[in-house]
Amino acid sequence: MSVTRMESLKVSAIASLIAAGVLTAFPAAAQETAKPQPATEQAAEPVVQDKAVPASQETGSLPDYRDDRSTPQALIESYYNAINRQEYARAYGYYSEEGREPDFKVFRKGYENTKSVRIALRKSEPDPGAGQIYWSQPVAIEAENTDGKREVFAGCYTIRLTNPQMQEDPPYRPMEIMTGSLTKSPLELEKSVPETCEAP
Repeated sequence: MSVTRMESLKVSAIASLIAAGVLTAFPAAAQETAKPQPATEQAAEPVVQDKAVPASQETGSLPDYRDDRSTPQALIESYYNAINRQEYARAYGYYSEEGREPDFKVFRKGYENTKSVRIALRKSEPDPGAGQIYWSQPVAIEAENTDGKREVFAGCYTIRLTNPQMQEDPPYRPMEIMTGSLTKSPLELEKSVPETCEAP
């Protein structure tokens, strides 16, 4: 069985757990390539993005639209901004073609029990490659289900940017999410963010 097929089966299983309410707001393409490292007291304070306003509130208000790929942190914030605004096609588009769940309907179903998400991030450093720049982005999320239950997950996203100066012909490929791996955390949101992640 090919690696691509195995990844697709893994993603489908994760999405089924999400839909059943067992797991919430798990990234669409989960891998173990970027493992979180335990936080220490010397770690810088994580930045909490706390604008999770669900669309189902009586006021019908939404978080302000955010679509920013200028930094890894902004990319992840934009991804969850799309989730909070229930703009799942936009969220799906932040993933690379090879890194995302192949079936958009499965990806979308994975968030059907998610009411809102808060996130916390640490700064990540670039890891340049041959024409590519990679980041391992530490992140923690607090997901609130439609039944009011809240759960915290922590882990790492692998993010890639093809060197803009080497992209001479369209279509242009912006910064994109390659993979993501989150596991449930017993700690509160701010204390769950990994200090660092393994290099991609």
